[in-house]
Amino acid sequence: MASNSLEVGSLKVRVLGDGTFLTDAGNLFGEGAKKARIRGAMNVVLVESGDALVLLDAGFGPELPEYLVGRFELKREENLMDRLEQAGYDASDVTHVVLSHLDVDHVGWALNPPSFPNATVYVQEAALEEGRKMEKGDGRREAVPAVENGVYEGWCELLEGDGEVVEGVRVEVRSGHSEGHQIVWIESGGDAALYTADLAPAKIWLDPNLISGVDTDPEAARKNRTEVLTEAEERDAPVILYHEPSEDFLVRVRKTEEGFEGVAWGE
Repeated sequence: MASNSLEVGSLKVRVLGDGTFLTDAGNLFGEGAKKARIRGAMNVVLVESGDALVLLDAGFGPELPEYLVGRFELKREENLMDRLEQAGYDASDVTHVVLSHLDVDHVGWALNPPSFPNATVYVQEAALEEGRKMEKGDGRREAVPAVENGVYEGWCELLEGDGEVVEGVRVEVRSGHSEGHQIVWIESGGDAALYTADLAPAKIWLDPNLISGVDTDPEAARKNRTEVLTEAEERDAPVILYHEPSEDFLVRVRKTEEGFEGVAWGE
């Protein structure tokens, strides 16, 4: 069975599941995609750094939003809060939440409604600006009021570009799937791990030429995916895949003739 935890220098990293979803292929690859059902997971990352407890993304939240009923089917016996409790923590212990972007399956517990009363939520300002431009009913647009309210109340902080959120947790803006999309490097003592969010969310997306129908800038997605995965290989850094539905959500990436492949970490 695959491990759901690792140590990166002095940092402890855990992967906490928030269930899985089923959706038609067309919801990811566009209307021309074959009518097949695709399964994905929400592999939320928990990083312990000194006194800080950091979540990277936040699943769907307590339930599937009403406007997605019929398009997505959410399956879970346990949710993120259950897994957090099993790790020995309460929602009030979380100090920081980094949202890679504003898609609904990444922001749920952080925004709808806010579930971490002592945490600051970090969003790239470019992601908020993109959400404001989306049509009503789009998930990124739906997240805008909560983010704006969080900024007003002081529990949400807008970032402008790359930077360290807490010691050892560094965000890096890599657009393509969305504007202001941020990946996260977890670094300590010369060791590193990479959280790719939706730049490369599952093993099939390790192919730089596989472009999602919901990627806003295919060329940027291809370029950034190649650069980021190349760096992960060069640093021999484990890569955490947010939407990988199998047990292999923690992989070592290796270059192939077609792009990259993911081998289960530890093999």
